[in-house]
Amino acid sequence: MAEDAARQGGESSAKLVLIMIIGAVLLVAVSMGGVFFLLKSMGMLSQGGHAPVAANAPAIYHPMEPAFIVNFKERGRTKYLQVQVELMTRDSQAIDDVIAHTPLLRNNLLLLLGSQTAEILHSPEGREELRKKALEEVQRILIEETGRQGIEALYFTSFITQ
Repeated sequence: MAEDAARQGGESSAKLVLIMIIGAVLLVAVSMGGVFFLLKSMGMLSQGGHAPVAANAPAIYHPMEPAFIVNFKERGRTKYLQVQVELMTRDSQAIDDVIAHTPLLRNNLLLLLGSQTAEILHSPEGREELRKKALEEVQRILIEETGRQGIEALYFTSFITQ
């Protein structure tokens, strides 16, 4: 009879330990689910494995060096355009993406710059439209190559025609 009591006591202890383990696992799972839901609802989890970048994060500028030099025609004469381009983002990963795809970006920007007319290059409105087209081209390439546009702005920091 003493053996039966000891065996029942051991089984009760084993059941209690098992219940405690199951309870602890459930508690951890519920806690993790709550944290995940909270982070997701706050926008701190993004798709694609990259952490989101806050809109108020500091700007990061990346010069595309060397300067772009292209020729264009003006009244039948060959003229030259030299443009220094800087890209702005708030996401350092976007700079890594730009560096990785610099040959493609430079090629397409050279083609875009070289296809311009003197009228466009000499007017402030034309240069602004060209700047917007260049930004759209950079963003298009980055989306195509990386799945994210990353770059917020493109600036001409030097613009010389001769």
